[in-house]
Amino acid sequence: MIEKLKKYNFWDGMVTGIGFNRSKYQAHLGKLNAGKTIVTVTGLRRVGKSFIIRQFIDFLIKDQGIDPHQIFYVNLFLRDLDFLKNPDEFQKAVELWKTSRNVDCTKRMYIFIDEVQEINDWQKLVCSFYEDYTAEYKLFITGSNSKLLSGELGTYLAGRSHELTVYPLSFEEYRSFKKKEKSLESLSSYLEDGGMPEIVLSDNAFARNNLIETTIDSVIMRDIVSRYEVRNIGLLRRLVDFISCSATDEISRNKIANLIRQTSKGASVHTISDYIEFLKQAFFIHECPVFSYQKNALLKSGQKKIYLNDPVFIRQGQRFGGFGKLLENCVYIEFKRRGCKISTVKAGDKEVDFLSEKNGDRRYYQVTWTTGDYGSQTYKREFGNLMRIKNHFPKFVISMDTLTHPPEQGIKHIHALDFFL
Repeated sequence: MIEKLKKYNFWDGMVTGIGFNRSKYQAHLGKLNAGKTIVTVTGLRRVGKSFIIRQFIDFLIKDQGIDPHQIFYVNLFLRDLDFLKNPDEFQKAVELWKTSRNVDCTKRMYIFIDEVQEINDWQKLVCSFYEDYTAEYKLFITGSNSKLLSGELGTYLAGRSHELTVYPLSFEEYRSFKKKEKSLESLSSYLEDGGMPEIVLSDNAFARNNLIETTIDSVIMRDIVSRYEVRNIGLLRRLVDFISCSATDEISRNKIANLIRQTSKGASVHTISDYIEFLKQAFFIHECPVFSYQKNALLKSGQKKIYLNDPVFIRQGQRFGGFGKLLENCVYIEFKRRGCKISTVKAGDKEVDFLSEKNGDRRYYQVTWTTGDYGSQTYKREFGNLMRIKNHFPKFVISMDTLTHPPEQGIKHIHALDFFL
């Protein structure tokens, strides 16, 4: 057992498999390192969670001077470590680590568990380490399901954990990743390439498309079918296909069920609603609520806008709405990355794409590929919709236009390049 553990740990002080440094996440983990709380790192499969964890281990050893022997790391997706899926064996492995490495049990001991959901009754195991008052364990755990690591863990720990959600590469990270300059061309490439690290680095179209399909398949089979015992896999795939060409659209679950029911059996509203929740919990999609200032509209429910966690999953050749959809989808994810609460606003029969709220700061945004000339129909639509919002909060139009229009009625026109940076 110890040889297998030694193979995948970094007790010699040399941390491998750290990849591209995502400094913002390292800074967050550094803040969360204070205290005893459990740190949960969540996000879409293949978004880079394991790399970020190993980067942090490297930081602890090289920058914080932590003795490598004080750190225990396991990745439960490794076949060699299958035996650790048994909680009793995991406990034995921890005790073996401490005795064989001469771990100083009077100091903090770090336990990193990658893909913790692979352990049977993992919640009880994690809680056991947390509640052990004879030693100080600091736990960092990762997984690809939001409910798994927040809702279920919260049931056991009642707020004693902090969650860090990892998103695909930001535009700034993408530029560093690809060594690109700040330019309209690099932003256009980002909108096309997306921010999934492996996919961004793929050498050719074949490898890229294969990674996209295998990622989607992993989300379907490992994060949803296996976990929730979904039987109608064909219906789930049809739903994923539908969503992959419906990004940024406002649509109800009832309407989705009616559309899919035409070609698939079992597409009840209840089933479709369950599958959408599963896709959300796996971080594959997000639903943006639609807010209205009309009193009667508050009583209505069901209409939400769908966004993909990365635009690369919008199927090639099926991007109805063109590049404007890619831009809107990326803007939405950027808001999520920045920790904003996002909604879409109805102003009469018109729509404002985003209301962003964070720490009491409220702003309205319209997103369009181009605004057109001053006074054009496109210009009137994008600026006019914002003019319908009668309050003092800042309002912006984001576009890819090279030149920006001067402010009108307090509405500022900003280039997408400036927004993402």
